[in-house]
Amino acid sequence: MADLIGWFAMFLIYFMILVLLYDVFSDKVLGIVQNWTLEMAQFTLAAFYFLAGPKTLKDEGHVRLDLIYERLGMRGRAIIDSITIWLVIFYLAVLLWGGISSLHYSWVTHQRLPSLWAPSLVPIKILMNICVLLMILQCIAIFFRDVLRIIEGDAR
Repeated sequence: MADLIGWFAMFLIYFMILVLLYDVFSDKVLGIVQNWTLEMAQFTLAAFYFLAGPKTLKDEGHVRLDLIYERLGMRGRAIIDSITIWLVIFYLAVLLWGGISSLHYSWVTHQRLPSLWAPSLVPIKILMNICVLLMILQCIAIFFRDVLRIIEGDAR
């Protein structure tokens, strides 16, 4: 599932580029200023950021402090990862808690961006919460993978 979501997220960058190119073309060539293009690009970038999270976790594409980590064997890395993943889960859980609260507020008040286009913030907040939940689930899967590596030792 994370691969499919990551594949979809990859194309959002191209969509964002097209929106920004349209904005420049519309403004410089046609002389028509668009009210929606910058905010659409910002929403697209936010969607990309959140949708790429689960895939980045799955593929271990995140940043690590390799000073000590690279010197350890597979089992040593798994021990460190199985402990530190709970810090990530805690961070994501707090983010999800705040995200749900923010989504509830946006839903109840019909919150919109204060601009001429005034798009609703509900869709991007729904996407954010779904993606944070997916990242938590991916972290739990990583924890169990690391536990299996600890049990199996350096054989893998």
